[in-house]
Amino acid sequence: ALPPILDARISSDGALVAFVWNSELYVVPTDCSSAPLRLTSGSADAAVTNGLADYVAQEEMGRYEGYWISPDSQLVAFEQVDESGVPEFRIMHQGSDKVGEGAQEDHHYPFAGAANPLVKLGVVG
Repeated sequence: ALPPILDARISSDGALVAFVWNSELYVVPTDCSSAPLRLTSGSADAAVTNGLADYVAQEEMGRYEGYWISPDSQLVAFEQVDESGVPEFRIMHQGSDKVGEGAQEDHHYPFAGAANPLVKLGVVG
């Protein structure tokens, strides 16, 4: 199955829709004049994402956005998160009809005193 589109948002001037797909940031004109354009790269490693807020930002700072479109839609600032140094934690779905892989999820979880994700900010246009 294809990965879902995440955090789709329309720019403030209405010119673009931006979204994250397969851990990369994309934009597409709202007038459908061109195909979606990938703005970022480098997420081939499953521990790297572009355009998504990291767990610490979401849980500790209440920030759920991982990208920001300029008012004129010419630039997009984004966060790149590398969780490769963060240990994984398995979540079991109790009472799930599924078994095995379908009844569990593995997530990088920054335990107290352990490594946090590495975060970089970038701007693309």
